[in-house]
Amino acid sequence: MQPQSGTRRPAQRPTARPTGRDEVRAAVLDAAGRHFAARGANASLRDIAAEAGVNLGLIHRHFGNKDDLLQAVLDTQRRAGVGLVGATPDVATAVRAIFEETVYKDQHVRTLAWLLLDEEQGRSLRHEYPTIDALRARVGDDPEARTRLMAAFTMVYGWTVFGPQLLEAFGWSPDDRAGVERDLATLLDALVTSTRASG
Repeated sequence: MQPQSGTRRPAQRPTARPTGRDEVRAAVLDAAGRHFAARGANASLRDIAAEAGVNLGLIHRHFGNKDDLLQAVLDTQRRAGVGLVGATPDVATAVRAIFEETVYKDQHVRTLAWLLLDEEQGRSLRHEYPTIDALRARVGDDPEARTRLMAAFTMVYGWTVFGPQLLEAFGWSPDDRAGVERDLATLLDALVTSTRASG
């Protein structure tokens, strides 16, 4: 069964074909992020190229094969997470920012979910956690703070994949989603700040 997202924006083809290395790479990474989140490793390079407004050969020239492109997408998303953590003053603010960013751009978590569900892809996945590593460095070796941080990420990852089903299961309508997400963000704050993890 394909994971569903209640917040993913519809794919849009670029109005003008990208030109130059940087534009091509950005357009391909953007389209590939959406396709890998929607279909995992089954995403089609032809569909990614069409959405990015480039020919298939440019994907191969700039990224290599599909596995190389997937790794480039994951690396880009990981760097964005580390940047988000670096731009926040404390762990609680970082976790809240990650949750809010993930609510509106769920590609990284959804792609990981697809890959981990595919046993072969899961084995070949490079297991790196730079965003979590940056947060763990802030909380140090305090086991309670690390456990609370892990609980917060369990909430972020779980909501990203199962949010629509959880809303329905607990009697909320899709129209209630924004309010529920605000409440969840407040709970994340309380969870993370109730230890020494706030510094």
